[in-house]
Amino acid sequence: MIIIHTRLLIEFILIFFRVIAMILIMPFVGSSAVPKWAKIGMAFFISLTIYPLVVKTQIIPSMSFPALVLFILSQTLIGLIFGFLVLIIFTGVELAGQFMGLQIGFGMISLLNPLISNQQVSLIANMQNFIALMIFIETSAFFFVIEGLYKSFETIPLTFIQFSPSIFKYLVLKAGDIFIIGFDLSIPIVIVAILLNVIIALMGRLAPQFNIFAVGFPLMIFVGLYILYIAEPYFTDYIIQSFIHLRFEYYRLINSLALLS
Repeated sequence: MIIIHTRLLIEFILIFFRVIAMILIMPFVGSSAVPKWAKIGMAFFISLTIYPLVVKTQIIPSMSFPALVLFILSQTLIGLIFGFLVLIIFTGVELAGQFMGLQIGFGMISLLNPLISNQQVSLIANMQNFIALMIFIETSAFFFVIEGLYKSFETIPLTFIQFSPSIFKYLVLKAGDIFIIGFDLSIPIVIVAILLNVIIALMGRLAPQFNIFAVGFPLMIFVGLYILYIAEPYFTDYIIQSFIHLRFEYYRLINSLALLS
């Protein structure tokens, strides 16, 4: 007969809620395309791996049930914050793809995006999101995320509840990076599309017999796809740098929360 001490079980529950919260909000692993049992199983085994660290470094005092619920909510919020930092990058990529698809005439072609929101997005946005996912896996950025989660248990106690307004201000400011990423990645296509529209409009004014709709629309698609092809190395480098910066953001967040504990 296996007897599990109550304190050990409480520790594991608190660890599990921090891990599962991060997994549920992260792109790909948290999408509805991944079965619920797979998410729970992943969180369970990650929690088992992290558990010996917590046992060695933290001592959980006896607590009442309301206090346990409060700590569970706190750990869930910490996990959501860590997953949110990853979600910002993929949401910015999706926004950039929406801008690009609209400019080159693919705005009417929509596909289901299984990585983030399971909503209809443009073909270009879907393609860019999958490229970002391949970079996320290929550059081992996913392991940076797991490493950051692991480091968080070294400095942020399981009984942490001291959330200050500065943390929420930080999250609001980081949410603004979605629009910055979307603008930075889509700016080559947007500039070319604006210039091409001006050229086509001038040609229509100078030569009234020129059929703008018959020539302009296919020309916009061709030029847009060509510029997208040329700008793809820029897109790749930008995403790689974003994932590298994500690692420093994790350590910055961990240090900020550790100072409050």
